[in-house]
Amino acid sequence: MIRSRALTLLAVLALAVLAAAPSCREEGLPPAHAERVVMVSYDGLGADLAWQWIDSDLAAEPDGLAGLAAQGLAVRRLRMSSPTLTSVNHATLATGRPPSATGVVSNTFHRPGTPVTETVAGYSVSYEVPALWTVAARQGVRVATLMWPSADAGAVDRMGDLGVVWSRGPLAPSEVLDLDPGLAGTTGELISKDGVAPLRWVLELPLGKAEPAAVALEVATYDGTPDAVPRSDTVAARVEGDGSWRLAGEREWLQLELEARSARDERPRRYGLWVKPLFLDRSTGGLRLYRGAAWRLTGYPDDFEDRITEVVGPFPGLPDQRLLADWWLDMSTGIDLDTFVEQAERLDRYLDRIAEWVLANEDVRLVMAYHPTPDEYQHSSLLLAPDQWAYSPGAALAAREGLKRIGRSVDRSVAALWGALDPGRDALVVVSDHGLVPIHSEVRLLVALEQAGLVEVVDDGGERRVAPTSPMAAGISGGCAHLYLNLEGREPGGVVRRAEAGELLARAARAVADLELDGRPVAERILTRAEAAELGLDHPNSGDLIVFLRPGFGASSRLDGETVAPSAVYATHGYLASHDAMCGVLLARGAGIPRTEQSELPATEVAPLVARWLGFELH
Repeated sequence: MIRSRALTLLAVLALAVLAAAPSCREEGLPPAHAERVVMVSYDGLGADLAWQWIDSDLAAEPDGLAGLAAQGLAVRRLRMSSPTLTSVNHATLATGRPPSATGVVSNTFHRPGTPVTETVAGYSVSYEVPALWTVAARQGVRVATLMWPSADAGAVDRMGDLGVVWSRGPLAPSEVLDLDPGLAGTTGELISKDGVAPLRWVLELPLGKAEPAAVALEVATYDGTPDAVPRSDTVAARVEGDGSWRLAGEREWLQLELEARSARDERPRRYGLWVKPLFLDRSTGGLRLYRGAAWRLTGYPDDFEDRITEVVGPFPGLPDQRLLADWWLDMSTGIDLDTFVEQAERLDRYLDRIAEWVLANEDVRLVMAYHPTPDEYQHSSLLLAPDQWAYSPGAALAAREGLKRIGRSVDRSVAALWGALDPGRDALVVVSDHGLVPIHSEVRLLVALEQAGLVEVVDDGGERRVAPTSPMAAGISGGCAHLYLNLEGREPGGVVRRAEAGELLARAARAVADLELDGRPVAERILTRAEAAELGLDHPNSGDLIVFLRPGFGASSRLDGETVAPSAVYATHGYLASHDAMCGVLLARGAGIPRTEQSELPATEVAPLVARWLGFELH
């Protein structure tokens, strides 16, 4: 027997997790029958955060979060599946089953029978058990899925009757531009009011492999205010060829649209991008301009996509985490926190309008909607502790205020959805998939395994990658990693004999258990797939070894640098579900649902409850 810190850690922490595991199923959920049910998930809205907003009166909308909590079903803690990741728990919320049944074991995982370096995204795979939308269809219940993770219309079992799917990514990335007045031309179309000559720049926007391959954006600054003060105070922009200029003042937004056909589009589509003047030099007309990414709305079937795009316009895009990360480290670069929060608020209002329009115009009884904004914000801005990379007292204060704005936006969203329903006939169900905790360090597990001789790395055009002949590879997300052997007879080209598998797993467990920061082990629990049965995680898609990190540490798939390094992501999830901080929320109101409060409920109870409210059984 090999005795190591890894094996000792397994034994001690097994007892700890069992002691902390949620209690048995609570009974007494309210009976009800609803004509329509809207189930909306606010990604990353942990129980602690939700109840903080409710109890502090930040959630001030009468029919928002506090209204649901006071007048319907209120579950203080929704105990999620492990690992507490978005795709894992949206699968549980949609099916009522744990990862061992759905097959979705992580946001990124490896499937047996495929090359060891090949992974799939948990957001784009079919569940191995029926989802709510599939069972509902068998009962003649029409369903709309509105960006619900995995309901991506990639297969017949990943779609309802109509829906909007998660964006495939922007047609063109965002950027911040510094426009030099010395390089500008002028235009006679914009008349300055007090004698300041307009400045005009023509900027190429490459569109990759799309048709057209590029478009030109025209941007101008001029004096648009007749106040006898000669200064540049207005920004104008348009896509070249568009007859109308869009106008904005400093730090105001304007929207542009273009038509293009990307390599993934079967036909030309409407794309939109949002532009914001971050700084306008009123004396010279020089401009610092944020040009957002170009996005489109993707929906199914095609005629629904066309109708909803006509009503709400192109998808506004996700808040720009990349450029906000630059700003946190150097506030002369990137986009500021106000700009990021404004993007999040705009996205919430856009998704609300889609749901409201669907409820008013489509014959559906179940709507499954999704909002990513709490998760997007906390990953990029949950600055609470001095050991976080971008922390300062001022940054932490700004981050707290920004999170309050996200709370008000979520509260407003809940109220909007409630306002679109008939309280006597319909039900609104608010759920979430996990909470988040602040992190200070990223753990580069592949670097540690390479140093232990368990991962082989090759240079691929200047980029380090795990080699196809590596003894091990990994699927890494948040606070969890699945480690896979490249096993003979299971993986094509497998190099590990079954006789040596146990020794390699013990070496890997030892290498991970030995990782420390200032004397603190980074790993909380290391399990074999068989041992993961107690967590509902013993599926063939799970790793041969599964690593759960301690809160405060995030797993990284990087293959360079130190094994433990400062994290430029400021919060994450994916830890063991036994941590209360990983609990989600469940609130429901309407359709005769009586006021009921429960301390805790397993996330596996949500989908059966929704099904019963709609008049059918899920399982």
